Amino acid sequence: MRFKVPKRQPESFKASALYLAGRVKDLSPDRVEFVTARNLQTTDPRAAAAVMEATAAKSVRCKQPAYHFIVTFDPADDAAGKVTEQVKREIAEKVIEDMGLTEHQALVYSHKDTDHPHLHFLVNRIHPSKHIAYDRHRDGTRLKEIVRERAREYGLNILKDRELLREMERVDDLSVGGTVSDAEYWRSKREGRQPQMPFSRDAIQSLRGRLYDDFSDAHSWDDLAKRLEARGLTLERKGQGLVLTNGERFAKLSEMGKGIRMKALEARFDEKFDGYMIRRAGELARGELPHRGPDTEGMTDKERRTVEILDRSEPDHGGSRHADPVLEADAADMDYRYWNQVEAAHRTAGNRVKNAERREWGAAQSVARQKAWVSRRKESFFDLLGKVFRDPERARAAWDKLERKHGVKAVKDMVGKNPLLLGDLAADEKEAKRLSRYLTERYGKYRDAMHRLDHAQHKVELAQHKTKLAVREFEMLENSVGSGERLRRIVVSKIRRRSRALSRLTDAAFRRSTLADERKEQLERARRLQKERQLERSRKRERGKALGIDLDD
Repeated sequence: MRFKVPKRQPESFKASALYLAGRVKDLSPDRVEFVTARNLQTTDPRAAAAVMEATAAKSVRCKQPAYHFIVTFDPADDAAGKVTEQVKREIAEKVIEDMGLTEHQALVYSHKDTDHPHLHFLVNRIHPSKHIAYDRHRDGTRLKEIVRERAREYGLNILKDRELLREMERVDDLSVGGTVSDAEYWRSKREGRQPQMPFSRDAIQSLRGRLYDDFSDAHSWDDLAKRLEARGLTLERKGQGLVLTNGERFAKLSEMGKGIRMKALEARFDEKFDGYMIRRAGELARGELPHRGPDTEGMTDKERRTVEILDRSEPDHGGSRHADPVLEADAADMDYRYWNQVEAAHRTAGNRVKNAERREWGAAQSVARQKAWVSRRKESFFDLLGKVFRDPERARAAWDKLERKHGVKAVKDMVGKNPLLLGDLAADEKEAKRLSRYLTERYGKYRDAMHRLDHAQHKVELAQHKTKLAVREFEMLENSVGSGERLRRIVVSKIRRRSRALSRLTDAAFRRSTLADERKEQLERARRLQKERQLERSRKRERGKALGIDLDD
């Protein structure tokens, strides 16, 4: 079981009841398995809605009296015969009682037209005798607990909806920031990466103070990157702007102070950030010597993974090695972060192409609709023109000539008063004058449709131009670093190098190192997090073996 409270609540009891009853166009009453009513004398949608509207009218303060929510059942439970009509009726009654809506007017519809059996609840928030509105505060939290409790009672599955899954995988760290936002969480899921958490307010204030001179004195993107690198920070593309990140947490660039915005920096440095990233990616790619690894052709998947694991245990391939393991970890971490920047730029550029193509498609669809409107308006106009004048083409030509000479509004008044200006009449003068009023109205609608078509075509041209720019930028980036697949392989190799470098760090190495204390703290935290992840993976592997599951297969 799970629930849903639609963000947009109904504005009409009548329209909602008719829709849920399947009594609107393109729907069928057959979709309804059963309907129950509470505190209403009827289940007829029109009559019940009229009573609910009359009750709601007794409250002058409540602007949205109609309340709609849904309870859904797992198809697996339905296939197993657990979701019977009697079970649904009982659950519907208990949900209403648990929500504290027993005395309110309500209609409950059971629908059977989808794979998921579900119940729709249409409730009048206004109490029939007290005329007080039901308080919806935290209704989602209440429904969550109610659904879980009733599912356990009837032995039904609790479906892992997006909110529940988000809650289960939520990352909390009050010392360094809040939780991952829902937008960032689901975006990272789509893009196959780890979500980033924002810096805490205190951390952002500290960054603003420490980075003020760096942002003020930097004279180019390269200069700014070097200044930030010394503090273990990088800039990354995120949505329409930039974020400042240490690889684990991020802060919006706009949070760094007044005037520190991507557009302002682009104007000061006389270079677009996307152009800088294309140039930077090319520089990184030219210095990259990718390790091809051993030939695993003809091996089984398990043998191939074994060889790759052994190969990864070898010393770094083409990576720089420092006598100071802390400096090596610093270099490996920044190298990974640089390529992470490039990957973020590649991802953003690809998304920009998709969005531009989507907007272009939408603009083209709008043109098609406007053309259809123009065709209908033109047909309607010329149909009436033929009823008023003997020669409608000649009348239209005369209309255009007068319009160029006197203007649109003046010709509209002139034709309305004296239609003979456009040519010989097909009807008597009295009838022609009567029809000419409708004629000017239809001509106005025809002109409006033509203007909307011109506007839609202009939007298509703009959308096509933006698509070409987005495609060109994306191609330039791919020409610098290769395809997204190649870029991902490089990032994976950087992750492995960073992992090996962090694993070689010791407390003694940190004490001997001359690296800045701020940077050493970042690396120490990265080493600690890596150990925690390795320990968790080891525990999962042990649990899998205990259950007879070989996670290496």
